[in-house]
Amino acid sequence: MKKHLYLNRNLICMIVISLIANMSGSMILPLFAIYVEQFGISAFRMSILFSLFYVGRFVGGGLAGRIYEKVGAKRLGLSLLIAEIVCMLLFPVAESFIMLSILRFLQGLVAVGLTVFVRVTINHISTMENRGTLNGYISSSEGAGMILGPLMSGMIVSYFSLAVPFYFVALLSCISFVAVSRMTFFHSPSQPQQQHSLPQKSKRKTMLTKQLLLYSTVHFLEMSAFAIFLTYFSIYATYKLHWSPAEISLAFTIIGISTFVSAPWIGKISDILKDRLILCMMGLLFIMVEIVLFLWFTEQWIVYLGMFIGGIGGASYLDSFYSQLGDVIPEEHRSLFIGNVVSFSELGAIVSPIVVGALLERFSINAPFYYNIILVFIAIVIQYFMRLRSRASKNRPLA
Repeated sequence: MKKHLYLNRNLICMIVISLIANMSGSMILPLFAIYVEQFGISAFRMSILFSLFYVGRFVGGGLAGRIYEKVGAKRLGLSLLIAEIVCMLLFPVAESFIMLSILRFLQGLVAVGLTVFVRVTINHISTMENRGTLNGYISSSEGAGMILGPLMSGMIVSYFSLAVPFYFVALLSCISFVAVSRMTFFHSPSQPQQQHSLPQKSKRKTMLTKQLLLYSTVHFLEMSAFAIFLTYFSIYATYKLHWSPAEISLAFTIIGISTFVSAPWIGKISDILKDRLILCMMGLLFIMVEIVLFLWFTEQWIVYLGMFIGGIGGASYLDSFYSQLGDVIPEEHRSLFIGNVVSFSELGAIVSPIVVGALLERFSINAPFYYNIILVFIAIVIQYFMRLRSRASKNRPLA
């Protein structure tokens, strides 16, 4: 009973931290135009500020995983929240491009660090019976953060100063800091460490390396597709669909709401089916349906339906992907493994929009999204063969 109480407290704390991480990263998006106007920052420099956030995420994932292993969950969480508070307090007083660049990079480091901290901790405190459900709550919180961040900052700045949204997130981070300081982490029942021979250790290391390559490749492809969508859908909707900014904002809101509502239920289904990879594949298939609908149809309600389906797809993929990592990666390797997977995937968010920009100039405004379909399809194929191999290995006797 006591352990169940601590689990509930830790889960609530992880949900709030995940919300903060996604709010802080996305809340600055509507403020870019204000920064351009107030500080005279050029569009090129603004694109640098946008990309530095993802550079920070790329650098920070593996780093957070290593620190998690060295100092433990609580110390890492507290350190990241302190950095988040400092970052939020400095943003309103930063007046130079260099200072804003440093803070944007730090914001990326902290955001991915909090993602690693939350996902690893959730996988540590969960079991195979409830891991999908708990990861579903986290994905739901991420969806809420993606909605509330831009919405909150846009509304607050309309009535108050540019500094207020940052102070609000800093306040939430302070509350989370207090909550994490009081968290109790229950580890899985301790088992005697098996002494492996050198050939066995080498075999385990090789297996983990192969798993890292496969899961990182899948996540790289998915994050590449997501980054392309975020970067170019607004352009596509403006010039091909002739939508207004309000109609485009509604499309992103529908995705966030869909993810927020569906993620916990998909997590429960994942726990019942005990087949995470099939739900990952279904999630990616839903994302393909989303792309096809806005490429082949111009009716607004059909495109919005595609956004709703895509939100479910994103929730299905993320829930099941992180739950799968928790199931198959040993606890002693989990933090570094997840950190490296997240870091590698962020490389896709940096590189793919640049590649697609070249495709856009060379071909048409549709080209980025056909490229997107190819990326998602490759990810589905890889996971299909991963699932076949996984099911085959379950039929073999354990060594």
